[in-house]
Amino acid sequence: MSSEKIVDALGLRPMEEAKREELPVVVDVVEDQLPDIDTSDIDDDETIKDIEQARGNIKNIIQHGDDALKEMIDLAKQSESPRAFEVASGLMKTLLDANKDFVEMSMKKKYAKEEKMGPKEAAQTNVTNNNLILSTADLLKMIKGE
Repeated sequence: MSSEKIVDALGLRPMEEAKREELPVVVDVVEDQLPDIDTSDIDDDETIKDIEQARGNIKNIIQHGDDALKEMIDLAKQSESPRAFEVASGLMKTLLDANKDFVEMSMKKKYAKEEKMGPKEAAQTNVTNNNLILSTADLLKMIKGE
């Protein structure tokens, strides 16, 4: 059976035609050519919601990854395959990275909330320093009530 009959039967184009067609040219975009994006109109609440959503997604991935890791370790033990243990260790590394991302998202959320509150409210700690410089004679007079 010739390849032309197969091409006709399946309704395909011959390879020669496909090779002759010009492929689209992919243009690399240099970062300097990208338009500047004005982020001043982005709402702080929206940023916090985005961080919370990303944090939730990472938490979900970690939970499912823990289940998958348990199953992968059981499978590796049963099969005693070095490749299975290699895959399990790769999954462990991925989950470790996800945990780091989770903590990083928590820190970003904390800083975003502090920025939203403003520097005055975020760093509102009252420190009262009462310095009393006395001699022992003055201290005795204060104690005696003189």
